[in-house]
Amino acid sequence: MKIVLHAGFHKTGTTTVQNALKTNRSTLAPEIHILLKNDLTGLIGATKGYSSSLAPLDLALISFETAQVAQTLRDHHAVIISAESLCGHIPGRDNIRDYAAAPEILRCITGAINQTLPQAELTVALTVRPASDWLLSCYTQHLRASRMRSTADEYLDEFADCANLDEMARLIADAVSPTPTLVYDALASRRHRLGLLDSLLDIVQYPATKRSALAPVADANIGPSPAQLAALLEVNRSAQSQKDVLAARQRLIKGTT
Repeated sequence: MKIVLHAGFHKTGTTTVQNALKTNRSTLAPEIHILLKNDLTGLIGATKGYSSSLAPLDLALISFETAQVAQTLRDHHAVIISAESLCGHIPGRDNIRDYAAAPEILRCITGAINQTLPQAELTVALTVRPASDWLLSCYTQHLRASRMRSTADEYLDEFADCANLDEMARLIADAVSPTPTLVYDALASRRHRLGLLDSLLDIVQYPATKRSALAPVADANIGPSPAQLAALLEVNRSAQSQKDVLAARQRLIKGTT
């Protein structure tokens, strides 16, 4: 059995590859079992909890939830798991400064999978992008999903020291060793017909001759225009109630899709 654990990072094309997995799920199903965010609610709740608390009890819950998931995989030949929150919260959310909890989270997850399925060939996959590009994408996400009141420049200055995803990937690779870790450039992956999905399929050795039957998907999460970003910031900074702010943001967001 081959298992790919695509665990992040946030804002590195993860939604696009998950959309590709959803779109092609039935075609891949005879050979590859797919687990996405909605299939991992208990485990993701545990990873987010630990990234906030760093409490040993929450880490133990990650092991328990992972083992529960792994037990369901015994009869599958190949498995692809993709959920960026397996790294914990996105930095900047709920007072989370960075991905400092991610190496321990993924050490715990890979350990539980390897213990539950000792014959499986597990690979961790991570996607990265340049620091400034990633920070701006994170800022946009916070502006759309929370009451972010900082300007883009203020946010980029505050979190500049947290944006070296390549270094964090190295720390994760060290933490999960000897389980191998493969790191992909999110922007470079766009050159493939199936995007990052092609790379994940390579890991599980899905034949190239069958990939013509798979449908590519468009890039997800295309960002708002500068004018829309300014409008979102104005709404977040307003004196409106939280309910009214949520409604106003939704109207603005729908205007970007």
